[in-house]
Amino acid sequence: MFILPSACRRFSFANHHVLIQWASLLLGSVLFISLFEVLHLGAALLLGAMAAAILVAVMEGTVAVPRWPFMLSQGVIGCMIAHSMPLPILDAMLRQWPLFLAGVVSVILVSSLLGWLLVCFNVVPGTTALWGSSPGAALTMTLMAESYGADVRLVAFMQYLRVVCVALIASLIAQIFMGHHPVVSNIIWFPPIHLAAFLKTLAFIAVTTFFAARFRIPAGGILLPLGLGSGASGCRLVHYRIADMASCYQL
Repeated sequence: MFILPSACRRFSFANHHVLIQWASLLLGSVLFISLFEVLHLGAALLLGAMAAAILVAVMEGTVAVPRWPFMLSQGVIGCMIAHSMPLPILDAMLRQWPLFLAGVVSVILVSSLLGWLLVCFNVVPGTTALWGSSPGAALTMTLMAESYGADVRLVAFMQYLRVVCVALIASLIAQIFMGHHPVVSNIIWFPPIHLAAFLKTLAFIAVTTFFAARFRIPAGGILLPLGLGSGASGCRLVHYRIADMASCYQL
């Protein structure tokens, strides 16, 4: 159970209308994103919105995204990842498979050991410790934790705390060792859209999201578009215009 800081207990969103909570969330996101952009931190759009959401949640906010928009947004993220992971990458991985295998296995072993220690010392419950310390995409781990009955809020906190730490450390290292290079902002807010490809991408997301919900696939909203999309993109069957539009949001 979370213990709120005294400053947060003095102000709570619990008795405020949901519209006020959404407005506070959007305003907080804009402020945090602007701050991170000024500091030239990587993934400012992601981390700023995440910081605002954590703050609203700590202040007992109850805003929630409806199920279908939530799953459709997962489909968009899945297509973004599929766009950045074409099948030719597998060739490079196969050529250097001992290095990739050693890296993956070592990370899994260390994270499993950490989860086991958390359970042994009664820090968090077993399933929550497992999913919270598991490596991988934070969103996917959080969704799968929900499917298996773990404490979703605690898993999300553990996973996204790791994401924030990694992003901040990477940004600081880049600033220290590459500070003499000018920072170039290449965000294109309104890129041109090829209507046919855009509509095909939307249809692909809708179909994969429907099947993920129909067959109750754990984290299927993101995993199904990711898996099928990587194969389709590698075979040049799909070109993700949504991924082109949203690539600036990737971590």
